[in-house]
Amino acid sequence: MFTEADKSAERKKYGVYIHIPYCKSKCAYCTFESVPDFSTQHAYVERLVGEIRGSAQIGSFVDTVYIGGGTPSCLFAGGVKRILGAVRETFDVDSIAEITVEANPESCTDVFAEECAESGVNRISIGLQSSDDCVLREVGRLHTRNDFIASVRLLRSFGFDNISSDLILGLPHQLVADVDRAIDIMAEHCSHSSVYALSVEYGTPLEKRGYAPDDDYVADLYERALSRLSKYSFERYEVSNFARAGKQSRHNKKYWNCEPYLGFGAAAHGYDGDRIRYYHAGGVDEYLHGDGINYTVLSEVDKYNEYVMLRLRTADGIDKSEFKRRFGYEFEDENGEILDRAVRSGAIVCAESRIAVAADKMFVMNGIIEEFMKD
Repeated sequence: MFTEADKSAERKKYGVYIHIPYCKSKCAYCTFESVPDFSTQHAYVERLVGEIRGSAQIGSFVDTVYIGGGTPSCLFAGGVKRILGAVRETFDVDSIAEITVEANPESCTDVFAEECAESGVNRISIGLQSSDDCVLREVGRLHTRNDFIASVRLLRSFGFDNISSDLILGLPHQLVADVDRAIDIMAEHCSHSSVYALSVEYGTPLEKRGYAPDDDYVADLYERALSRLSKYSFERYEVSNFARAGKQSRHNKKYWNCEPYLGFGAAAHGYDGDRIRYYHAGGVDEYLHGDGINYTVLSEVDKYNEYVMLRLRTADGIDKSEFKRRFGYEFEDENGEILDRAVRSGAIVCAESRIAVAADKMFVMNGIIEEFMKD
């Protein structure tokens, strides 16, 4: 006889991503869909709830939920609770599901923390980005270092022991001391850290100013961050993500492992875990007026390229047996010569069951991964 756990293990496990496109201000590097006009928040949440309840996957098993943005913590009081209520009404949410909500320090209030705690949220991702108040102002952040510290202490007082934070490398006027101090702060208060190299995208204020980070300096900062996080028992499990034992982001691992997830809200993306990717086109106004969803059917080459690119970003790399289940052949069958060359050069580590980028080559992995891409 199957137990309930056995039944759950056999079912497709979906993640749910929900986009909240509201921010008090736009950071100078941000390309995510967000607006500072809060007047549409109530209408947006009602549209979101309707979309969730009308999902074609109603009744599906969900084991991760991620409410991102934008800044979900600046949503009106009761908004998070209403959204999560709709998720639980629509899907079979695992009793031990990971439920994450993003926040920024300037809007992380006791009202927000209490609502999250009462709604079953068990993970908070809160932005630090820099520990230097001058750097924060330069890129349009509204909080200070002390605001961040006060916010994470507040969250912990409400029982949150799974808190993640972000650090960006290569911001204007950023010094090594900033990185050291930021990691010290995160190590004291958080169990997960995301460390991103700044990418200056077209149309952002930083791009319009003509700012471009020094790649060599950013690489040095990354190695510095990696070393310091390791001393605090943070283990790298993806090129930009580090966690203490048991605190890896289960939701984000779905993306890197090519597992299925549902996307709701303006600009949100979803994936069926096989051939179909989709996204909501347009911004808030388009979403409120019933935007269409754009679908992409992946070819076998697309599926292969996505899988290899995403899995090689992780410390675990490619699981050989899983690759064969997905594609019907051994990874080495079509990549033997390239793989041998990469192993000899020290770029790739090939074990009995896995193929991974060497630990000391993770930051320069793009060139290595490109070698395995198909046209």
